[in-house]
Amino acid sequence: MQEDVLPEESEAKVEESKSPAPAQTVPTNKSEPKKRGRPAIGKRSDEAWIGRTFYVKRETDLDVEEALLQLQRRGIEIDKSELVNLLMSAWVKWQKGEDMETYISEVTPRLKSK
Repeated sequence: MQEDVLPEESEAKVEESKSPAPAQTVPTNKSEPKKRGRPAIGKRSDEAWIGRTFYVKRETDLDVEEALLQLQRRGIEIDKSELVNLLMSAWVKWQKGEDMETYISEVTPRLKSK
């Protein structure tokens, strides 16, 4: 069974298919679009830092967390990555024959205050 199509309707359909798609407008705003999310201000976006994965014993990690929390309560802000960086720097300097006590004092607030 065929549907009855009026000639006017068939011409309109043909014209629709022949007409070009509307041109998409390109924004003329030359400024950079706003970036989504939080600004990149942490160690991950700082080129001076690189990410590493290390294994430590669970008990050691818990002890370090507890000590860092006690320091934080005394107003000394240091996170694990900063602590590891200081310890590794001190070790490298010691390996080069430099005085270890000088560099360990950078890590331990108790020695720093003496």
